[in-house]
Amino acid sequence: MTKIVRSDGCGNSPKNLLVQSLAIAIEKCDRTVLSRCVADDLSWALPGRKTLEGRAAALAHLRTYRPTPPLRISVRRAFSHGRGGAADGSVVLSSGMTLGFCHVVEFSSVKGDKISSICTYYSELGDNT
Repeated sequence: MTKIVRSDGCGNSPKNLLVQSLAIAIEKCDRTVLSRCVADDLSWALPGRKTLEGRAAALAHLRTYRPTPPLRISVRRAFSHGRGGAADGSVVLSSGMTLGFCHVVEFSSVKGDKISSICTYYSELGDNT
């Protein structure tokens, strides 16, 4: 089972909570939560690898993204301003490798109930085994 450590800085902001939920859903490969967070016309950039166009493509990508659930997901910060936001933190994979992540998002409207674009960055932080 994946241990989740959430940011304590989301407060009463629904948009901050949405950004945090999205980050956790991506790292857990949780297609149900991701589907609720994103717009139909989502564009998800994975720099240096590919760009996924549409909710269906993003959900299909998560089917094969990680073969086993991560051991731990820690969201350090999740914030939003206007139509943008970001969440960063770390994920410990079942192999023991730790990756840093940052998901930069754009909301489909100022209301911020759906995310229309994501740009995901990763960095290798080391091996915890």
